[in-house]
Order: sequence, then C-alpha cells, then structure tokens
Amino acid sequence: MNNYKIIQTKELKTCLNEKNLLDDVRKDANSKKIPIIDEVLGRILEVICFLKKPRNVLEIGCGVGYSSYFIIKELKAGSYIGIDLNKRRLELAEKFIKSIFPGTKCAFITGNAIKIIPNLKIKFDMIFIDAAKYEYPFYIKKLMNKMNTGAIIIADNVFYKGKIFEENISKHDYNSVIGIREYIKIITDANLFETNFLKIGDGVSISIFKGS
Repeated sequence: MNNYKIIQTKELKTCLNEKNLLDDVRKDANSKKIPIIDEVLGRILEVICFLKKPRNVLEIGCGVGYSSYFIIKELKAGSYIGIDLNKRRLELAEKFIKSIFPGTKCAFITGNAIKIIPNLKIKFDMIFIDAAKYEYPFYIKKLMNKMNTGAIIIADNVFYKGKIFEENISKHDYNSVIGIREYIKIITDANLFETNFLKIGDGVSISIFKGS
C-alpha cells in the first residue's frame, strides 16, 4: 500500500509540474499575442501519438512549441520536424522542446513550408497543420508524395470562426476562407482520405491518408 501511495504521489507531482509548465507557456504566448492551440486539441495530439506511435512527424506552424510539446511527449523513438515562418518563435520553440525532451530526435526549420516540404527526404506518419490558412491546400498538395499510407493529418482552425459557412466574405478573410474551403474539398475526397471534423476550438479536421 505504501508503494502504491508513493507511485500516486509521484504521478500527481508530475501532472502538477506539467500543468504549471504549460500554463506558463500559455500565459507568455497570450501576453505576446502569439496564437496557440486549444489544450483539448493538445491532448488529442498526445493521444494520437501514444496510440499510433508514428516514426516521423511533421508540424507546420509550430509557433513557440506549445503544440509541439503534446506531440513530442509521446513520440518516443520517432523523429519530429517543425516548420515555422517566424524565426524568433521557432528559436523559442526549439529551446523549449530541447530543454524538456533532450533525447528526442527533432529538427526545427525556418521558412515557408510550401518551399521546404518538397526537399524533405522522408515520408511522414503524422502531420499537424496550424499555419497560414490560405496556404492549407498548398501544404496538402505538396505532401501527397510525402505521406505513408495510413498517415494521420490533423488541421486546426478549419471552421475559421464559422466564416467558411458564410456567403458574404470580407476582403480581409477572403483568401483564408477560400484556402480552407479548398483544403476541405481535398481532404473529403473519399478516394484519398477518410476525414472527420471535431467541434474543438475553431474546428479541427482529422484525416487518414488512403494512399495516392
């Protein structure tokens, strides 16, 4: 019984430490007006990694590394590549992740994912997309020959504040809405993907690649 209580205490301490860590990252990001994912989505990413055990993971738009944390936590023997256009944020993400998971095989690349993806030499088992919304269809098109059959693709903000359902789109939102609509059209092609949508945050799509 005493051993059981010791294990419980250690697990509770680990959970509290993680909560404090993630709360600090979230508060810092919010203070700097840097968008980060909903924590529920983070836990979904964590569970997917735990269950699927992907060998290679790609994250497009890793920001300060908040979402990366949930992915890499359960990555174990796999490898991770994070791409972000913002060099400063990427440096923060790399510093944060490598301080928490020093033994993980990970790489952080600054630049536009559309240009970077074709030069990647590996195929991925899991991909998380949370970057420029108007570029979503370009990402998935570039990834068609970079995914293993059965790869899972998760995309955030696919409802875009409900504006993808509206007829009248403001000039400010036009490119993003059109981009997401095109992305949804691609991932709902039954010959290529099996896709479900979750009402989490601003909408999440989870697709399984059937192979080209």
